[in-house]
Amino acid sequence: MLKKIFIILIFVVISFSIYTVFANVYSDYQYEQDISVLQREYSLSDSFSIKNPSSISIPAPMRRYIQYSIPNSRNLSTHVRINYSGKYRQQKYGEMHDFKMKSAYNLRTGEFVSEWVIEENKIIFNKLREVLLGDKRVYEFKKMGAKDQKSVYGDQAELFLKSRMIIDAVYFPYYYLGSSNINLAVMSGNRTLVKLNRVSNSIDFIFEFNEDKTLNSISSSQFLFGEDKVSLKAIYENYIDINNFKVPASIIVEIESNFDKYILYEAKIDNINYK
Repeated sequence: MLKKIFIILIFVVISFSIYTVFANVYSDYQYEQDISVLQREYSLSDSFSIKNPSSISIPAPMRRYIQYSIPNSRNLSTHVRINYSGKYRQQKYGEMHDFKMKSAYNLRTGEFVSEWVIEENKIIFNKLREVLLGDKRVYEFKKMGAKDQKSVYGDQAELFLKSRMIIDAVYFPYYYLGSSNINLAVMSGNRTLVKLNRVSNSIDFIFEFNEDKTLNSISSSQFLFGEDKVSLKAIYENYIDINNFKVPASIIVEIESNFDKYILYEAKIDNINYK
């Protein structure tokens, strides 16, 4: 009897392992398919048109930051790929785990896809899939690529994903001047109010700048995500030069969910590819 139970357990473990492998392979396939769709919207001959970075219509702190970050505003890329890695917290009070993230962005359409691989331990790898592409608005977190941990779709996912793009746009900062979905407003001191429109509900972001013209942080207003009311805050440090853009090498993203605030992830840039 014990021998039969042991054999059944071995069979279950092997079956689940095979299922997990195929689930992860399918997740990678989905990412590549999304990339293919994203790339249909641009060609290498495309350029990205932005407002004049020197225009006085742009609030002064943002104007100084853009001039500092992108000294040459010609022949800007419409398509950007970013890889970064660091520590990610899967649960509100849980420990942080190693992760790697790869994302591709289409700045002309304001769309992007991301795949996160989070190493819970040496055996278990969890995956987070983010898709803001046409009618697809998906935030999908899966345990071992198979078991659905937390997924949010539709309008509520869009609010979170567009906020994520605002946070990552520090690596292609001309997006703040080129997107038709973004409006800028003056605030006091070294701050600029950025309003994100054309979603089910508009979101406000406060950009706070350092005295040396670099961007210190971005804080979002509160919005509904799944069953929670959340807000995000990104903190940037250690500016470096990549492809003649000055961008932060380090990023820390905090999330406030139902009045609990904690670090969601902290990372360092691995690679940026502009096309």
